[in-house]
Amino acid sequence: MKMRKVSVVIGICMLVAFALTLLAQSIEQQLSPIMKDNAATMQSLRRNLDAKSAEAVATDAEKLQNNFTQAAGIFKANKVGDAAKAAKANVALAGDIMKAAKAGNLDAAAEPAGALQKSCKGCHDLHREQLPDKTYKFKP
Repeated sequence: MKMRKVSVVIGICMLVAFALTLLAQSIEQQLSPIMKDNAATMQSLRRNLDAKSAEAVATDAEKLQNNFTQAAGIFKANKVGDAAKAAKANVALAGDIMKAAKAGNLDAAAEPAGALQKSCKGCHDLHREQLPDKTYKFKP
């Protein structure tokens, strides 16, 4: 029984350490890998829509849906409400793309894909500042 309590305490300590590590990261450090993956996935999505590859479009949409779900959580935790709202809307758009692609209707997937791309630009225009070294800084 004592060993079990020790294991539980160790587990809790590990979770707290992980949470503190995430909190210590800047919003740029949290978002950068997600946004870089989104950029590559959006390019892949466009190519796959052009190639009429429904399975690949569905895979790209699922990846975008997961990424925007993570981004929404980061924005919410950092109290950037409009960006969190946009990310949640993008989760829904990616879901629409995935649903259409799985049904084999790539024409229906094209509209939400275009809306998703416009949404990215709109949020970036509001919340992204390019630095002299060509990297980006998040603007709340």
